Amino acid sequence: MRPSTTLFAFLSLLSAVNGELHQLIVGTFGTEHLYTLEFDDSALTLELIGNFTTNAASSWIALSHDKKNLYGTSFTASSPAFVSYTLGSATDIIYNTTLALGGNCSSSKAIFVAAASKSPYAVYGTPFGGSAECGSVMSVDENGVLLEVIQNYTYQSTSGVHGMAMNANNSFIYSADDSANTLWTHSVDSTTGELTYVSSIAGPVTGADPRHVAVHPEGQYLYVILEGANELAQYSIDQATGIPSFENVTYSLIPSGATSSSYWSDEVALSFSNNYLWATSRARSTNSTGYISAFSLESDGSIESQLFLNATSSSGGTANSVAPSPFSDQFVALTDSAVGFVQIWQLGSDGASASVVASVDIEDGGCCANAVWYS
Repeated sequence: MRPSTTLFAFLSLLSAVNGELHQLIVGTFGTEHLYTLEFDDSALTLELIGNFTTNAASSWIALSHDKKNLYGTSFTASSPAFVSYTLGSATDIIYNTTLALGGNCSSSKAIFVAAASKSPYAVYGTPFGGSAECGSVMSVDENGVLLEVIQNYTYQSTSGVHGMAMNANNSFIYSADDSANTLWTHSVDSTTGELTYVSSIAGPVTGADPRHVAVHPEGQYLYVILEGANELAQYSIDQATGIPSFENVTYSLIPSGATSSSYWSDEVALSFSNNYLWATSRARSTNSTGYISAFSLESDGSIESQLFLNATSSSGGTANSVAPSPFSDQFVALTDSAVGFVQIWQLGSDGASASVVASVDIEDGGCCANAVWYS
């Protein structure tokens, strides 16, 4: 254990309130809109300031490395496709183009999109449901706009990849294959962004079902949401091969004694300083609540402890997605699709609790999917 963890985290929290305004963009599952929210980190208020009509709902959105472009899934399209927008600001959203995934996954829907943080800034997309064994690599033009699909690659016939994450230097990308209970590792070509298969490993138990993943910037640990097992799992990463290995380290994302089949865990994301990790579970019944949890991390990225497990205010629906703020460890956005809202949760000054400090309802019948912080 690093002795300075608690002190560093406490000082980080004390200095976190900046008295500034921050904007978030939110996608939807079933309505063709992008919403812009504004959070005041001093007054602790959240307001809806923009409603942009799109040509497709986006079940997942991702910002480019410079936040000049926004990429989304075309979730309401009849076959998997991805959309590209230019951002003049968080409320100045300009549609550019839609790219079809192509290949042999025409009976599925686009579910996830991820953008590289380093040149050539390729964008990666996956479908889910039906025939979903494919993935795509998309190039961008000099302005960061989606240009063309440069690679269609395959997982396996039973696959349904629901989340992906790249390591800090963009040399490897990890895919969480919910349908095939598998974690995939691909290496990334530094010139083209295209992928090469490295390995596939089964989930730690039958029905574990990896859903979303995150990689610590030090590159030694991969965090995996096991949707079926309702756990957060820690994997160590071989520094030579990039291949993750299960360490038999897991943490429950539902209360002790809860019926696991009544929940399905969702999302994992690192905080601003990378000292904390956030994770969530959803309830399968709208009469129950999901849960949100945070973990403290050692400097190498290994999990130090689970800090709390709090009930959320609704089931979460198909969301309960967390988006930690890019300016402070204190704040994380939580989205819900059962009711249709975005909440801001604040980590307590002791780091051992969290609570809702601001909320906006967007009850349009499709909101809310995930959120990204523009500022």
